Amino acid sequence: MNIINKKYIVALLGATLSLTACEKDYLEVVPSNAVSYDQAYSTKDGMEAALTGIIRLMRQAPVNQGAVSHDSYGVPALMMTFDVMGQDVMANSNWFVFQYELDNKNATYRGTRILWGHAYNLITNANNIIANAKNLPDATEGEIKSFEGEAKVVRAFAYFNLARVYQHTYLKDRNAPAVPLMLDPATPQTEGKERATLEQVYTQILADLTEAEQSLSTARPSKSRINKNVAQGLLARVYLEMGEWQKAAEYAAKAREGYPLMSAATYKAGFNNYSNGEWIWGLPQSADQNNAYASFYSFIDGRYTISSTGSRVYARRGYNNLRANDKFVELFDKNDARREFQEDEKAFTTNNAGEKVWNSDRYTITKFKDLVDLGGHIVLMRSAEMLLIEAEAKAKLGDFVGAQGLLLELRRNRYTDTALVLPSVNTGEALLEEIYTERRKELYGEGFGLFDIKRLQKPLVREGNHTAKVGVTPANSDLFIHQIPQGEIDANPNMVQNP
Repeated sequence: MNIINKKYIVALLGATLSLTACEKDYLEVVPSNAVSYDQAYSTKDGMEAALTGIIRLMRQAPVNQGAVSHDSYGVPALMMTFDVMGQDVMANSNWFVFQYELDNKNATYRGTRILWGHAYNLITNANNIIANAKNLPDATEGEIKSFEGEAKVVRAFAYFNLARVYQHTYLKDRNAPAVPLMLDPATPQTEGKERATLEQVYTQILADLTEAEQSLSTARPSKSRINKNVAQGLLARVYLEMGEWQKAAEYAAKAREGYPLMSAATYKAGFNNYSNGEWIWGLPQSADQNNAYASFYSFIDGRYTISSTGSRVYARRGYNNLRANDKFVELFDKNDARREFQEDEKAFTTNNAGEKVWNSDRYTITKFKDLVDLGGHIVLMRSAEMLLIEAEAKAKLGDFVGAQGLLLELRRNRYTDTALVLPSVNTGEALLEEIYTERRKELYGEGFGLFDIKRLQKPLVREGNHTAKVGVTPANSDLFIHQIPQGEIDANPNMVQNP
């Protein structure tokens, strides 16, 4: 494992990464407002700062990973990577095009290095908190347990992402090699470990989340911090991936307690503030912290007007290059508030047969509307996702009536005219397919695209105005997993490469 213990913890680097060009070498420095390792982990206030810092780190580029760029700023970049690698969201130009083409995954490519580096940065910081919390002289036992619990959730979150990025789904082969398990603070003497199996990684994830769920309360200073509901929501995700349907349903129901579904009107409000009652977990971002062009909303906020010259003028200055596939848009009823797309009826060409062919610029995505000051928040977990996990798990268990009821509850909160909402009459596989489609309509842009295809062991089907990997890519294709970064292969003799 090519991880070096640092004199100063990266989670507390107060300065935002400034990208003045599309790509630059990032040299880690220690600003004057940083605190030393010893200071951070020797007092309760220092530990609070460390936890605040690790949340900040979740939306920043990884350090010590060579050149970084506009597609390398933490969890939001992971979300967009795995949406454009799926079937509903496209990248029509600029950043994320290589990911859309399933071609930014090889060992020497920046894409895989950044995903790996960011996750292990989170793990390194979480390990430091876990190791030092028990030694705090000014913290109560409850406060120590809370510090440990939050850090264990961060570690589990990072390992869950790593396991799904660098290997196929758990249910395909739980003995397949995943990633190295690093559970102690790194030192210059730390030696690289071999890849643990998916079974071993998931066992550790469940241990961390279970301990955290038991030690955390529902209280917290803000929705960016981790509480019992967040731990329960991650347990629901992990159990769903493992096919543990009863536990998935149980924890999904617990996670959404106190987080009622938003209305259709609120859904259309912009997905930009974690004060939304449905958000269980989110990343804040103030105007002075955002990375301008290198940010989530730069790519996905597709609102525009047409100038006098016929050009698009986007409401949010940025790359504005993510699009919705036209076949995906066709899944939405006109009264569904989730049909958040702006259509350009001139975005077509005529082929040799005289037929109208819609191009990839037809539908921009307007679900995510940045704030005027560019301080829009990033959603990480919502109760609607938990409801859909519960519905899928119930359907798998044969409780079709329960699953149908949950679908009806969701749709009644999503349609502008609830009189048009009819209960599902499907059962068995037909009901499951209905739930899968509902997940796509509810969660697009939130990072579930390819992860769900992998989890369900489905083929990637791209039709309509897709421009890359059009047609069918078989289920469990090696195009769906990333290779281990070459730097890790070179530094760790125990490392084995992916196909």
